[in-house]
Amino acid sequence: MSSGVDSSVAAALLIHSGHENLQPFYMANWSPSANPPSVVPPQAPYNKPQAKNSTVQTQPFQNQDSGKCTEREFNDVKDICQAMGLKKPLYMSFEKEYWNEVFTPMIETFQRGRTPNPDIECNRQIKFGVVVKRLEREFRREQDSRKFVDKKVRKWWMATGHYARILHHIPTNNYHLFRSRDPNKDQTFFLSTIPPSIFPHLLFPLGFHGLTKPDVKTYARALSLPGWRIGEPERQESMGLCFVEPGGGRGKSGFRRWLREYLDPEPGDIIVGPSRTYGPNKQADRPHPASQGKVIGQHQGLWHATIGERSHLEFPQGDARYVGKWYVSRKNKNENTLEVVRGLDNARLFGKGMVVEQWRWLGDDAEELALGISRHSGSKTTENTIWENSLVAQFRHRQKPLRITKVEVLENPTKPTENLPKRLKILFDTPERSVTPGQSAALWFGERCLGGGVIEDIIDLD
Repeated sequence: MSSGVDSSVAAALLIHSGHENLQPFYMANWSPSANPPSVVPPQAPYNKPQAKNSTVQTQPFQNQDSGKCTEREFNDVKDICQAMGLKKPLYMSFEKEYWNEVFTPMIETFQRGRTPNPDIECNRQIKFGVVVKRLEREFRREQDSRKFVDKKVRKWWMATGHYARILHHIPTNNYHLFRSRDPNKDQTFFLSTIPPSIFPHLLFPLGFHGLTKPDVKTYARALSLPGWRIGEPERQESMGLCFVEPGGGRGKSGFRRWLREYLDPEPGDIIVGPSRTYGPNKQADRPHPASQGKVIGQHQGLWHATIGERSHLEFPQGDARYVGKWYVSRKNKNENTLEVVRGLDNARLFGKGMVVEQWRWLGDDAEELALGISRHSGSKTTENTIWENSLVAQFRHRQKPLRITKVEVLENPTKPTENLPKRLKILFDTPERSVTPGQSAALWFGERCLGGGVIEDIIDLD
């Protein structure tokens, strides 16, 4: 339980469904000692020092409250459990594991010029990794202490507030990960790389009952749970790192300002990319007033930018050479250059596919299913489902599923004979914008999630 509405209602649904011997627990993934008071002042986009006469209002980054917010969340969990008549929640610390398995690899990925998705790694390594292993140990220990008392066969499950479903395929006795009924909150993207071996031990009450986010909040108010009682201020959503406060955009997000505590500046050039356009409303190719390769600015580290986002470069006002909106199109780690292009219709922002590494299939039949399926021409949805009944991919949460024309398994270039996570070549039916190396990608057939991995590279347009 995180103190948020989703895990709280999930617990209530378990109680009302008649589940017994429920033991709530709270996860702490970050140590206050790992997050000292910040000395980093507010800065402008791309880590540039903010001018003394700047009128932009920013707050100095405060991260000394990490211990306070963890304590606050745990106290909220205790209040919720007491209101529902549950046992006192356990406080389970996974700070060491989070640092080694999630945080350090995330920093290393940023240093390589890529943009990681730590939430997916946290699910695979921590929430559905070391947490499950600890629960297994605790269950075996309890079973060993009871084996001379009674002969009852006992089982255990872990329930969370995720919007997803685990379904049992009776003919094969396998368990599969399926989408939720809420297209806005479906979280199978974030669960696309967790070990399928733990599926038989997972319960997702929100997905099982087909609840949407509005349904969940209505349920919480009906139960008069602390934080969602009628007439009281509604509790904010729980966050993975609650002390990383949101910022004001334009490169000043709380997360990026927090990262500056761990990543050194690496100054480099911002250059102009190609000017070819793409799209249904494509106009004749229009050359940039600034020629390709021209240096038009400086960045303080590639990790400050994400492919596809607004560049927010401060061009001279009224200069016709720089009219329009500019976007990040490439990051070259070898040359430490950040490439930007003008307009969302620039072809450099689009890819016809992607190469995905560290691929993990969810089930023994998932690879065969993905490789053997031809695209269902003209098939958009089937009766009683909101999801497209074909082979689709996503590389962003809440992204409209992308139809796939081809999936190909590639050899691992360094160790082709070893049993390592696979590399896939995935081609889209229609070119897609902002394929970002370092981000995650996943495949579905209909509502079933087939697996996921990390984007290695974009496949450029012809």
